[in-house]
Amino acid sequence: MGYEQLARVKLANLPTPLEELTALREELGGPRVFMKRDDLTGLGLGGNKLRKLEFLLGDAMEKGADTIITSGDMQTNHGRLTAAACAKMGLDCYLVLTEDDNGVYEGNRILQMLFGAKQVFCKIDHSVPPEKMAKEHLRAGEERIQELIAELKAKGKKPYLIPRGGRSLYGTASYVAAMDELKQQLDVLGVKATHIIAPCATSSTMTGISLGNRVSGIRAKVIGAALSRSVEEGKAMLTEEFNRDAKTLGYDETITPEEVDIRGDYIGEGYGIMTEKGKEAMLLFARKEGILLDPTYTSKTASAYIDLVRKGELTGQDTVVLFHTGGIPLLFTEKMSKWVKEELI
Repeated sequence: MGYEQLARVKLANLPTPLEELTALREELGGPRVFMKRDDLTGLGLGGNKLRKLEFLLGDAMEKGADTIITSGDMQTNHGRLTAAACAKMGLDCYLVLTEDDNGVYEGNRILQMLFGAKQVFCKIDHSVPPEKMAKEHLRAGEERIQELIAELKAKGKKPYLIPRGGRSLYGTASYVAAMDELKQQLDVLGVKATHIIAPCATSSTMTGISLGNRVSGIRAKVIGAALSRSVEEGKAMLTEEFNRDAKTLGYDETITPEEVDIRGDYIGEGYGIMTEKGKEAMLLFARKEGILLDPTYTSKTASAYIDLVRKGELTGQDTVVLFHTGGIPLLFTEKMSKWVKEELI
């Protein structure tokens, strides 16, 4: 059927700009490089999740939902944009935050409250070993979500659950559409992309980019920067999602784990923990291009690009598109304040 046949609402300012980074190239050498500015989608300070929410809320509205539930950590960009989209569409929004309430209001948490989202916290079992704590947070979130759905239905509400990060058929479809958009922009410029580099956390955005890369005819090499899980897990998740969603959408495309290129060298100590290479990327993009990168997603993805140029994997013969997925409110948190005070002043 293709993504064109899916229900969709208007939320984002599209198409987002495709910006050539000439000063960055002068500084680093290497490829001609462009940035797809999905940080400039508009609503709620923008970000890649708005593309997904156009399709997800389209489906929710078609099914008669009046309440949206989704989940994430305290600083979830997806939760912030879901809250903004619900405010615009007149829907109630519940954010199940899969951690303890630390009482700190900063970054995305402030914006979630401004948009009227109801923040629901989980009961975390802190006796779980550290290596299993990430899964414990997810387990607690799923348990609380099911309780919340039952509570809302008992009150006569019609809840619609959006998966964490928008990882779904609709999330994939949104980035197949984004790649058609990118293809049109590249064609206008007369540019042939050889590489596309994007963040890879839940893998949903990279899945859509990978499928859309083929469907649109761009057929560049897609590289993902692992940000929250191992390379092996990321490849397995992307492969499963790609093949399932391609079939459902009617695209004659399949992929194997061996065809998925995810790099695990840039995650550092873990999800959301700043890296030295990420800090360098933040400063380089800010001071050479006036572009802000966030500490969790885009700075680590940009550090992958910088590293691949310096290693000679990306050369002057290549043309690269970097996806900026947003996350700007993450700049306004205590950890960012501490870095600025301790290292930049």
